[in-house]
Amino acid sequence: MLGGTPQGGKRGPMRSRREFLTSLFSAGAIGLIVACGGGGGSQAPAASSNATSAPAQPAAGGQAAAAPTQAAPGQAASKPAGAGGTLTFVLENDVIDFDPMLSRAFVDRNAHYQIYDSLVRVDPSGKIIPWLAEKWDLSPDGKKMTFTLRQGVKYQDGTPFDADSVKWNIDRYRNTDGSARKGELAPVASVDVVDPSTVAFTLSTPFSPLLSLLVDRAGMMVSRAVAESAGQDFTRKAFKAGTGPFVLTEAVKDDHMTFEKNPDWWGTDASGGKLPLLDKIIIRPVLDSNVRLTNLKTGDAQFANNIAPKDVAGVKTDSTLSYKEVPGYSFGSLTTNRSPGFIFNEARYVKAVSMAIDRQELLDKAFFGIGVVAYGAVAPGHFSYDPNFKPYEKADPDGAKALVDQVGKGPLSFELLVSSGDPATLQQAQLIQAQLRRASIDAQLVQLEFAEILKQQSDHVFKGMSFIGWSGRIDPDGNTYDFNYTGRPNNDGQYSNPDVDKLLDEQRQSSDMNERTTALRKAEQIYVVDDPSRPWFRFGVAQQCTTTNVQGLAPYPDQIPRFQNAALAK
Repeated sequence: MLGGTPQGGKRGPMRSRREFLTSLFSAGAIGLIVACGGGGGSQAPAASSNATSAPAQPAAGGQAAAAPTQAAPGQAASKPAGAGGTLTFVLENDVIDFDPMLSRAFVDRNAHYQIYDSLVRVDPSGKIIPWLAEKWDLSPDGKKMTFTLRQGVKYQDGTPFDADSVKWNIDRYRNTDGSARKGELAPVASVDVVDPSTVAFTLSTPFSPLLSLLVDRAGMMVSRAVAESAGQDFTRKAFKAGTGPFVLTEAVKDDHMTFEKNPDWWGTDASGGKLPLLDKIIIRPVLDSNVRLTNLKTGDAQFANNIAPKDVAGVKTDSTLSYKEVPGYSFGSLTTNRSPGFIFNEARYVKAVSMAIDRQELLDKAFFGIGVVAYGAVAPGHFSYDPNFKPYEKADPDGAKALVDQVGKGPLSFELLVSSGDPATLQQAQLIQAQLRRASIDAQLVQLEFAEILKQQSDHVFKGMSFIGWSGRIDPDGNTYDFNYTGRPNNDGQYSNPDVDKLLDEQRQSSDMNERTTALRKAEQIYVVDDPSRPWFRFGVAQQCTTTNVQGLAPYPDQIPRFQNAALAK
């Protein structure tokens, strides 16, 4: 848990523009070392467990390598204990939208990764690897990316995956009114079919984060036939819609979702064995973290990726459970409505709240030391992270009071929206409320369903702040751009600062990581301190908790499980 339910994730030597951009696109943007093997599938899907990623390692000859043949994670070249069976996953909220184009929630992505394949993926270390795209090549000017696609892949409805399908999907994401992917794909000027297995993206400017964005929903491939046939119902009825390892067969709102094995999935393990191994996955939304843990302990569920911080120590010593975590890119923040006519259109109020929060106390008492203190959006695993950036290292309630007094409109009082259903989330928000009270700031907690909070945010009508986090992305652009750039889909607070826009555009267009770092840090100084868009307080961890009979899984920094290699011991 970040701070509420998640919404929704190093420097090399100088080299030529073409070498740098190609290596950046092909290698990703992080350098985490993951101790345990983990979760992708097959001939492209997973990297070995000791893989590391450094974002500026050049690909030979400036070309991206084709997909390697690899073993299923943690199993050498053999299958886990046995194929078959049903795994139950207790998720913190119900999936809101099965359509990757419209989705804005972390819970959705837990389902998407089972149904859909994307053009590229990451391994457990965060390295970008081939997936539906077997290789890619960047033009010398950095403005054209050509993808060679995996052949012989079909959607679950039997229609072919090919270059025409990629063009339709990307054009749909970037051109449809209301698409949550518009900002992510804004620099894509056109998508052109070269031949059935080759597609070219023409960019309006060089676009360093492109591949990191195509890892997730912006790169997920949907059957055109299914989406068009379902129409508006596609948001809840994405049946046979992807090319992924599991097929959505049932979705009962607020109760459960059923995913059955896709027998025709293209992925295999290193020995050629068919994947996935499980027959079925059932995802059940369970809002209360206590109940999720009870389900694991009783064996009614076998997997969870959101354990309340208060329970982590006990889970680690429970012989019936297996707990793993890795540093993540998620952040906890107070999403703030900066729109004209709302309380926090006044930037000094936003800064006062930031000054009043005691981040270390919050981490220690509400999160039990799980995670690290955050002051901005760029996480420790990102190449541009600055460990010396600590603008609010010590809480300053007196300074916050003075800033509110300076505005001259009396005491600051506002509504803080909190997701209902989980006592741990409420307790975290209550500690922030108490900290703000020390600065004579009155945060009135209002509990609503998670989906309703997201709707108020997207409609820009929430009155003050909301206690909603972000699950994080592997490139710092994914943690910063869409939240702080004028008019972008995830800019729920309608924050707007022309200097921030300019700097965030510069870092996207740069072919040099040092230049990107400089621009990202300058922007962070503005949207955190000088003209704050919101308060940040914590970077989270990616958790995985299973019953001991679950094999073949490892946590990913983006927190999303990949179940194609999962198996249940007999």
